[in-house]
Amino acid sequence: MSQINRLILWGLGILLAALIGWYLLWFYQNFERHYRDTRVDISPAAQRNQLLAAERFLETLGYRAESVQGRDLITKLPPVGDTLFLRQLPTDMDDQALYTLNDWIEAGGRLIVMPASIADDEGSGERFLDDLGVYLLSFEYDDSDKNERHDIAEEPADSTVQEEDSVERLYVDRIEMTLPGDSESVTATFRKGYALEDRDSWASFSAGDDYGSRLLVFEIGLGRVAVISDLRLFTNDRIGFEDNAYLLRKLVEGSNTVWLQYSIDMPGLPSLLWQKFPLVVSLALGLLALMGWRLFLYTGPPRTLDNSARRNLLEHIDASAAYAWRIDKGQKMLEDNRTALEQAWRRRHPVLNSMTQEQRSDWLAEKTGMAASAISRTLYGDIDKELDFIKATLVMQQLTSGLQKRELR
Repeated sequence: MSQINRLILWGLGILLAALIGWYLLWFYQNFERHYRDTRVDISPAAQRNQLLAAERFLETLGYRAESVQGRDLITKLPPVGDTLFLRQLPTDMDDQALYTLNDWIEAGGRLIVMPASIADDEGSGERFLDDLGVYLLSFEYDDSDKNERHDIAEEPADSTVQEEDSVERLYVDRIEMTLPGDSESVTATFRKGYALEDRDSWASFSAGDDYGSRLLVFEIGLGRVAVISDLRLFTNDRIGFEDNAYLLRKLVEGSNTVWLQYSIDMPGLPSLLWQKFPLVVSLALGLLALMGWRLFLYTGPPRTLDNSARRNLLEHIDASAAYAWRIDKGQKMLEDNRTALEQAWRRRHPVLNSMTQEQRSDWLAEKTGMAASAISRTLYGDIDKELDFIKATLVMQQLTSGLQKRELR
């Protein structure tokens, strides 16, 4: 490169660097950085799983949390020391299922559950809760209470968060409680009009108001059962209110893993099959892919015949032999001929039956005058080349001729 071209390139580089520097200086002098909170749509995962925020919250505390769908948590209980968070207990639990659940709790399992239906004189239909003596009741506030509670909700709102808080208060009661091991009280928001009744007074802890309990805790053996009138206070849109998140933390305290049942609906058949039989599903998909490849894809260009005239018998024989050779290189025919020839010699000379392959090759070489190595390679060696196949064929022809001569004598 000439000196002039080099100077021109250096000048263009300096000019470009100067332009970039000037633009950056102008940009930072005329623009400022601002932050703004923007509401976005709820993610599909949060729409599907109303306990996703609770799961993420527990994970930040160091717990292993997993959201599940369906009703397998009762039929296949997790290890002792875990916590089951159930939206609803099965209504068709038999005696064996009840005994198994009780044994799991007594051994150290923890259960958090909400009654699914309002109880009557005969119970709620949920055998486990009926055995505990826990019933879900509904009630109505008197006029003075309604006015007082709605006045709280009508406080002026200065922001979007305050507006949401005011709307939330219309549908929930703020229940103040002091949890075991705490010195200060906390507040949780339970849905209005529902309370729990501990008819046998077995609960070791109870929190509520004049209308009834909203939280009952039962110590059973090494485990614990917490019955709540409203599990929705831990859902995505309510766990951030008051001390709801802190209450969840206290209920699962000391657990190894927290299993959150976000839906009692069974998953779809494809999802269920994948969960139960992943290997079978993988094999079936692979088989379908192979079938599709075989049916709809060509493995090569189609072969066209140069001559469409009918072949004579010798051409058919030649084509069949060529095809057989292309398939297995004549191995099947070679093995059959080897076996038949060796068996013929052994029937004619029984002394060969007690010999090894090497001794048998030496004996045949002595009787026929052929090389023992050629006989051994022909009868017992690997023949994978076309030239070796031809040599082996010639040796077998000579062995056949030698056998026939001895039979004629």
